[in-house]
Amino acid sequence: MSDKRRILIADPSDELIDAFIREAKALGYEVEPARTGPETLSLIKHFKPHLLIIGLIMPHIHGIEIVKTIKQHVETQEIGVIVATYHVMVQNYHAAIEAGADYFLVKPFEMDHLLHLVALYFKGELKPDPFHLNNGKPELHASCYRPIPSSITSYIRFWGTRGSNPVSGSEYMRFGGNTSCLEVRHDRDLVIIDAGTGIRKLGEEINVNPGDTVNLVISHTHWDHITGFPFFKPLYQKNCHVVIWTPVGFEQSTKELFTSMLAYAYFPVRLDEMKARITFKELRDDQSLKVGDITIDSHYANHPGPTMGFRIRSPNKTIGYITDNEVLLGYYGHPNDISLDHPLLKPHLGLIEFLKPCDVVVHEAQYFPEEYYRKTGWGHSSMTNATILLKYANCKEWIVTHHDPNHSDHDLHIKQQLHADIIRDCNVEMKVDLAYDGMMIPM
Repeated sequence: MSDKRRILIADPSDELIDAFIREAKALGYEVEPARTGPETLSLIKHFKPHLLIIGLIMPHIHGIEIVKTIKQHVETQEIGVIVATYHVMVQNYHAAIEAGADYFLVKPFEMDHLLHLVALYFKGELKPDPFHLNNGKPELHASCYRPIPSSITSYIRFWGTRGSNPVSGSEYMRFGGNTSCLEVRHDRDLVIIDAGTGIRKLGEEINVNPGDTVNLVISHTHWDHITGFPFFKPLYQKNCHVVIWTPVGFEQSTKELFTSMLAYAYFPVRLDEMKARITFKELRDDQSLKVGDITIDSHYANHPGPTMGFRIRSPNKTIGYITDNEVLLGYYGHPNDISLDHPLLKPHLGLIEFLKPCDVVVHEAQYFPEEYYRKTGWGHSSMTNATILLKYANCKEWIVTHHDPNHSDHDLHIKQQLHADIIRDCNVEMKVDLAYDGMMIPM
């Protein structure tokens, strides 16, 4: 056996091994390399090194396990150990030192620093430094990278996604409990669709200045789409103008309905006592409303009373938004049995064409297939029948809204998977997701 000081360097990195062998041999050390755990243990037995430089993570056998092994045997326990690693954690540091390592070296390091540690060991002066993240090479990054958050100024945002009536409780926390309300935003342009209970919080959030006009589009005047109206904050701001767009009613005008709703017997503030200037305007089929760079196209939906669905257009994207629409009235069969020329689909062909330009379609599917047996004619679609409509509209991304108040978060998670199963059975490529209160879609 040579009288030279023997060093075994064990590490998976050929680059490190080659560089160390070249420098260490030039200084008169005898060096052998190992690249795996078993090879390291074999060379310890036959090469009998004075010093082991070992990587913490070795193939097949962990570096700490190797250190423990050599420190537990009398014939090898005097071997010095330097553990080198990229895995700089305080737990790893303590594990290495407690196992018997003489030094914990953080990678990357300069070769001169490693050779200095080797020289200290053979002088009997090597002691472990206190733990810190870098003990060999200056830190590469002097400051923390702080990305600039993106500011989305064109979007739709759901403030309410329930149908029929609002709900509350722990079982509704994921998807929310407010009824229909949608914020449509493009830079400074704003349109609000529906005044369900979600509009209360929206009114608290939006910044309405004196002289501003707020356009509120009501798809229809059922309670779940108007019951939040009296709690909309801009109605109580002087010099604010709120324009309310609604379909032409079959009975009373919308102004008459809202006046009745705000009678003293129901609410402490009457319509004519609100500070904002309120204007009612009629919305007709195939009519377009333009607010800045936002265009809202309208189309009748199949729901009791005059009900509109909408196509929302910005310079960037087109989104369909239809909360109440019963597709294929009374159909309970397999979706693939409905062809484009099927008589049941004929009443919906106009809506299908209306939705074809959309990048995203927000459309209800309120009932599980088995529920639809008991809810036929109520004005809402089964999951299956809604899928047929969107299939023929060539929809690529579907956001399901107007969730039934009886459906808990657990039910809606089941529903989401069943939507995917139905889409698969229909052999169409369509991404589906469920809307929730607060959900935003860039537009």
